[in-house]
Amino acid sequence: MTREQQVPHGYEDTPAYKALNDAGVLTTTYRRKDVSDIFTGVDVRANATQQSNMMARLKSCWCIPGIGCCLYNMSHIETFVPAGHVGFLMGEQNEYLFMQPGMHNIGSIYMRKIGDPRPLRGHIQHGNRTIVIVEQGFVGFAMDNGQPVLLPPGIHVWTSESLYYDRAVPLDNHIVDLGPMTLVTVDEGYAAVTQNNGKQTVLQGGHTHLLTHKNWKFEKFISLKIQTDELEKIQATSADNINMSVTSTVNWRIVDVEVAATMAAETMATTGKAGSISADITKLRRDVLKQALASLAAFIGAVNYSESFHMSAAAAGTQRPNEKPVEGVLVAQSTKTAEHKFVENPMYDIDKMDTSVAHANRVTRTYGVEIMSINIISASPIDAKLTTSLASGAVASAEALQAETAARGKANAVRIAAEAEAARVTIEAKGIADAEIIKAEAQAQGVRAVAAAVQSDGGHHAMGQRVAEMYVGQLAEMAKHSKMMIVPDKPNDIAGVLSTAFGISETVHSAVRGSTTAQRK
Repeated sequence: MTREQQVPHGYEDTPAYKALNDAGVLTTTYRRKDVSDIFTGVDVRANATQQSNMMARLKSCWCIPGIGCCLYNMSHIETFVPAGHVGFLMGEQNEYLFMQPGMHNIGSIYMRKIGDPRPLRGHIQHGNRTIVIVEQGFVGFAMDNGQPVLLPPGIHVWTSESLYYDRAVPLDNHIVDLGPMTLVTVDEGYAAVTQNNGKQTVLQGGHTHLLTHKNWKFEKFISLKIQTDELEKIQATSADNINMSVTSTVNWRIVDVEVAATMAAETMATTGKAGSISADITKLRRDVLKQALASLAAFIGAVNYSESFHMSAAAAGTQRPNEKPVEGVLVAQSTKTAEHKFVENPMYDIDKMDTSVAHANRVTRTYGVEIMSINIISASPIDAKLTTSLASGAVASAEALQAETAARGKANAVRIAAEAEAARVTIEAKGIADAEIIKAEAQAQGVRAVAAAVQSDGGHHAMGQRVAEMYVGQLAEMAKHSKMMIVPDKPNDIAGVLSTAFGISETVHSAVRGSTTAQRK
């Protein structure tokens, strides 16, 4: 199993290193598994303790009395390297050696200790021996015979006369300089313009890109977001020769980055030196604003300001010759009509302003820019007297509109009152008719009940008894309240009265039956 296979991979398996991994430029040849793996070959490992050192000194002094201690100190190096540190030695052939953390007892008259132990942090240089610890989120940059060597996170150790470590480069910047290579991170909503041997290459947003050689140069970032700029204040002449001071804004965005960078953006300095180009899009922005101003001036030149400035004038312009007189309408309808009249002012009509936007886009689309809207903030005549005159006309128009609105309101009120009165009369008549119908139905039901009672057993005699009682009662009432009465020739003959009443009833009943029989036939 090779050393490369023993080293665990994963330090660089994060999104921050994806572009570098995809390009295959990270070097893991010199990476070690852990701290103990740093010390290889002739490096010195810990080999002593306090007791072993004491025994070695006593043995030397006992074997050679007198000068044994001096000879021991001349031929032995006793040293201690703290944990997390590394010690430095020069070997018998003046080679550079590392000492492992721990206690050392080195028996050699030709080896010597170099300096104090240093903590295992960052970059440690000991002659041609190098230890580099690269942190996560960084990449180590080294050079070997003029070629870049990129080190991923981890511990790296090498012995080389030509390979030297330069610096640790953080990867959280948008532009990371890696010697002849450049790592470019482009956020969403942006694009990066680069030049690859003079050929323009646009890098899309939302990705990290690696420019793999020195002549593939990053030029600038271009924003694809919506831009809002204030146009400079201009003096424009309307169709009726009124000079106006106009304040406006423009909204625009880049829709084709390649065309915009090729046709309008500055990507090459006149000095020919890299880094002399402006990082923004000043030239492109200036071109857009100039075209927006030109299209706005053309739009204003087609507006008849004195006739269309006021809302009342616009309303008068929309009335047809054969239009009917004003009639009462609902309040909601009149409100919609007023709003429609207001937008007829072409200075603030979005639909008509679109003609100016379309005029500007015919030019700006040739260099990859779309103008979304041109907005007039204010437009007023330069002549103060003309402004006063138009203001007076506006007041008169407002008063006329107010009077018209009041008349419409009164007409609506009269119409509503008439409708309410008609509804009241209708409801009242319907109530009376319903009452008569109910009364007639009740009477008919009563008659049907009497008829059913008469036809039952004993009903005829009961009806006679009832008629006699009513006859006697009515005679008594007539005697009380009337001075003159018309009575039968024999008022006391109740039986005769009953016979007459029953005869009339029988005659009516026979006539009804005859009519019913005829209808059936």
